[in-house]
Amino acid sequence: MSEMKMWTSSVKGVALFFVASFFCGELMAQVEVKRTFPSERRIGAFDNTTFCTAFLSDGELLTLRDIPIADVVGIDKIVFNPTGSSLALMRGKKAVSIYSFRDRNKKLFELKDKRKDLKDRKNLEFYLPGESGAELMKAASKGDVVVLAMCYGADARNFLTANSLGEIIVYDTKEYLPQAYIQGRAPATSLAMSSNNYFIAAGAGKNVDIWNFRTKELRKTIPMPANVLETTFSEDASQMAVLTDDNRLTILDTKNWDKVQIFDKLEGSLASPSFHPEGKYISVVKDGNSIVIINLKSGVVEQTLDETPGGVAGNRFFSNKQTSDVFMLSNRVNSLVFWDANGLNPFYGKLVNKEVDAKMNEWVKMMQGESMEDYAIRVNDETRLKQQQMFAQEAATALAGDRVSIDNPFVGDYDASNNMLNIGFNTLPSIALEVPAGEVGDFSDASNLKFDNAVYVLNDKDEFELAYVEVRNETTNKVYIYDNIGRTKLTALEADANFVPLEVMQQASREEVQLKEIKEAVVEEKKQDKLITENTQIDVRTEVVPGVDADGNKILNYKVGYQYEVINKAFSAKEDFPSGGYDIERSNAAMSLMKIIKNAFEGDFSKYLSEGKEVKIIITGSADASPIRGTIAYNGKYGEYTDEPYYKDGNLDNITVTKASGITSNEQLALMRAAGVKDYIEKNVSTLDNTSNEYEYHVEVAKERGGEFRKINVEFMIMDAFPAK
Repeated sequence: MSEMKMWTSSVKGVALFFVASFFCGELMAQVEVKRTFPSERRIGAFDNTTFCTAFLSDGELLTLRDIPIADVVGIDKIVFNPTGSSLALMRGKKAVSIYSFRDRNKKLFELKDKRKDLKDRKNLEFYLPGESGAELMKAASKGDVVVLAMCYGADARNFLTANSLGEIIVYDTKEYLPQAYIQGRAPATSLAMSSNNYFIAAGAGKNVDIWNFRTKELRKTIPMPANVLETTFSEDASQMAVLTDDNRLTILDTKNWDKVQIFDKLEGSLASPSFHPEGKYISVVKDGNSIVIINLKSGVVEQTLDETPGGVAGNRFFSNKQTSDVFMLSNRVNSLVFWDANGLNPFYGKLVNKEVDAKMNEWVKMMQGESMEDYAIRVNDETRLKQQQMFAQEAATALAGDRVSIDNPFVGDYDASNNMLNIGFNTLPSIALEVPAGEVGDFSDASNLKFDNAVYVLNDKDEFELAYVEVRNETTNKVYIYDNIGRTKLTALEADANFVPLEVMQQASREEVQLKEIKEAVVEEKKQDKLITENTQIDVRTEVVPGVDADGNKILNYKVGYQYEVINKAFSAKEDFPSGGYDIERSNAAMSLMKIIKNAFEGDFSKYLSEGKEVKIIITGSADASPIRGTIAYNGKYGEYTDEPYYKDGNLDNITVTKASGITSNEQLALMRAAGVKDYIEKNVSTLDNTSNEYEYHVEVAKERGGEFRKINVEFMIMDAFPAK
């Protein structure tokens, strides 16, 4: 694992990257080799997580430097548990087995699932390349149920297999016991699960069946022109890619399952499609000797990596969330290759939208001392549109830098009927200036043109274009203005997937004020009881987050956040967890936060917590860098955890805390503090008893020592909180 961390340790500041990319030119953006790990074995397949890598060679399982993981032969396929704790092995007609990645030759589980009753399966339509349905039925009648495909859920909570009976079996990842059986019309030879746990995509013959993971019902069957080879989802689950054996790559929108892009001119045998983490690019292996990277916003090939003489079995984009670095892993015949993919231009639209949303959430709030009349004048649909456009222009202009001055402008054609002179650029879209016919001759030399006060926006291809600029002709010192600002109408804004109605934003703003009043009341009470002082800082906030449900309907989710920190380390031991402590009842600051949560969700916010409402609860526990010498005893108060999925610095990982092991690391200590929050919520917040709750643990370990770094953050995401009336 240390070797893997070496090549991911380079942190590139986003701002520095932007500056470098602008002044080097967009055409310089490339994926480049970062590091190569040679092998004495021929690499036939591989899989990886952020810090773990394994590969197959002639049916044997190894990791970097040809270190065997298990003395097992005849392996056909491997899939990593996303936490990196283990791998699933598929071996012919044998049962799928789960092996530890940390401990050599340690088999953790074996999936056994023999069937006896096959009467209802006689009329199934079986299709498998190279095998007949009759042969499969014959094998099944003898009890030989063959696993054909497998995958993990992105959060490592579920493991799925598809077998020769046309079934998809859902297992938990604690004991690998079957949780659900989904009966398809035909055996699936490819499986993928979306990161939001909405969908299972099963490729069966010339169809892709989309199953609703929660209801286990068939959402849609998508016919394809040829046999399905592979399916994969983008990291945000908004897109799905399907690869078929007619050398066609199809991109679908998961809201409505429309085919939005078809790449059928790549001219070669395609394999291993992989989305870039931001979703702007997709890569695919062609003919086993090149990797093609496609820009999905422009629809063109961004880069082709020539890997002749061949042997490329696959490629995978992945990211280190801690550093925001993006990499790609591929193989050559006798090596694994890690590529630096940070040279690809970012998804500018996502960066702009993130900044605009944050600013709009603040802008819509009533300012201190602002009257209702003044607020109504400042915040309405018309001013909201103008403000949102202004924020978008500011964000895009900041990202673009001084792009126009380095883009080698040139003078184009003149439209005499409209008195419009075309000014072209190398990468930016051209602009048309209103120039009288008698002044066109003054534009013979583009080097005399100076561009001032440029304002940029992003177009549908995620490319910068000018919205406003003042063009000064230094020959005559005349200024010509190009102004294309303010063309967006409110109707266009409402059609935007990220649009949140103003009244909903205002409602959340008012409720944040109520939440702060609840906080102040609890804080004052705790101060009176001398449990905390002004050194315990508690923050509460609300935000409306647009999304899409599993049926493709636009929904508005409600994010309610709570956080505390003790800002003076001299008070941390008294007001917060003591050094090495994890019992939430011994932290006055944490218990104050819990009281605020309880009062809020059993008070005004209870209206959002109807029976069955889905609530995602993200709990972040923290610890400082003080070393743990020896072992902190753990009494099992909050349960025992073995290979528990959790997020450390944004990356999915696994952690174990049991009574026998105790606590020996700060990560374990931080996790137990988060577990204490979950325990309190489950036992004390009654309005969450009947909701469908999904918990997610995050851990932060500071680089510095000191009790002021022991803080707790709790975020509730109430799904579809504002249904359409």
